[in-house]
Amino acid sequence: MPKVLFFSGQREQVGKIFCEGAPEGFAASWRPHALSDDEKKELLKGVEFLVLHPSAIAGSVLREAGSLRLIQLLSAGYDKMDLALMAELGIPVATNGGANAWAVAEHCIGMLLALYKRLLQCDGSVRAGKWRQNAVTGFNSFEVAEKTVGIIGAGNIGRKVASRLKAFETRILYHDPRPATDIEKELGARRVSLDELLCEADIVTIHTPLLRETRGLIGARELSLMKSTAVLLNTSRGSIVDEQALAGALSEKRIAGVGLDVFDKEPISMDNPLLKYENVLFSPHAAGHSYEAWFRRSSFAWANIRRVASGHPPLSIAVPEEG
Repeated sequence: MPKVLFFSGQREQVGKIFCEGAPEGFAASWRPHALSDDEKKELLKGVEFLVLHPSAIAGSVLREAGSLRLIQLLSAGYDKMDLALMAELGIPVATNGGANAWAVAEHCIGMLLALYKRLLQCDGSVRAGKWRQNAVTGFNSFEVAEKTVGIIGAGNIGRKVASRLKAFETRILYHDPRPATDIEKELGARRVSLDELLCEADIVTIHTPLLRETRGLIGARELSLMKSTAVLLNTSRGSIVDEQALAGALSEKRIAGVGLDVFDKEPISMDNPLLKYENVLFSPHAAGHSYEAWFRRSSFAWANIRRVASGHPPLSIAVPEEG
């Protein structure tokens, strides 16, 4: 009976959801991700399938896990995995296949609406007994309709954001190394260069993985191309945006608003200059977390594990960067 082990950094309920979804013929168990490397080495003896969330584990642990056939991530991101080592060891690594795309897309749009409609300020004014006052003046809140949306990264999440924002009567631009012909046909989306997207978009939203070429993708030069009325949303990876350059753009009022779910250093340091700006909305790397998504992630993971167990290659393979 194949052994499947899940190292979970989430609530106990997530481990139970995964294990309760185990198909007949598999022995599933979960343990806290915070265990020591020595404890993990011991637990991995005889394990064929390792599931991770968060997507990180020491290479020294994996070098001793001689029976592993697949590492299945419950996240979309794989930037903390040593894929070169995995290739050396002959262990494929699979992402969650877009299972959290619904949650991230909705969170992204929620952040946009909170910024545009000044929802936190409205809530605060009512609670403080100040009614409207300066929370909403009629000149500091906006409509999404007829805005130009620029999507950086047209993968599973970027596509879902595009389809949802199209319903707000927006114009969709996207930047991606590969054409997304489906959203071009269905949504009238147009593929453009990064510079053109930044110059034209009223709303810029990031959905690209963290790779060598995307680290620091949005820096001082790129921020200078954006409209002073534009908002920037990042629910992907913090290191894609140069936080120092972003703080500079905010201090000089060269950007209207920012929504951040991810940060270069997590948890965010309390002396991070971004925290002082009222027009920046924060969430604690939680965009992909939803009740429904945990079942969807687990279902995809088990389908992939069954594929490999039956002799087929896994889906949604994480590919190492070239040289």
